[in-house]
Amino acid sequence: MPENHLFEYAVIRVVPRVERGEFINAGVAVFCKPKGFLQVKIQLDEARLLALFPQAPIEEIRAHLASFEAIALG
Repeated sequence: MPENHLFEYAVIRVVPRVERGEFINAGVAVFCKPKGFLQVKIQLDEARLLALFPQAPIEEIRAHLASFEAIALG
């Protein structure tokens, strides 16, 4: 019988205006310590972000999201 492993995850969100309580899910991080597994997938819906916050600094947000992937890769 295969051994079961606990996988944990965290949703990565972009929160353009905290006071309005709005956010956009931009990715997910998945982790399993016993298997030594850590992976991040990012997919930002820029059109939706700009609909909520037209002056959003898209390039800066892309750079921050890319850092999640870079950290996960080690």
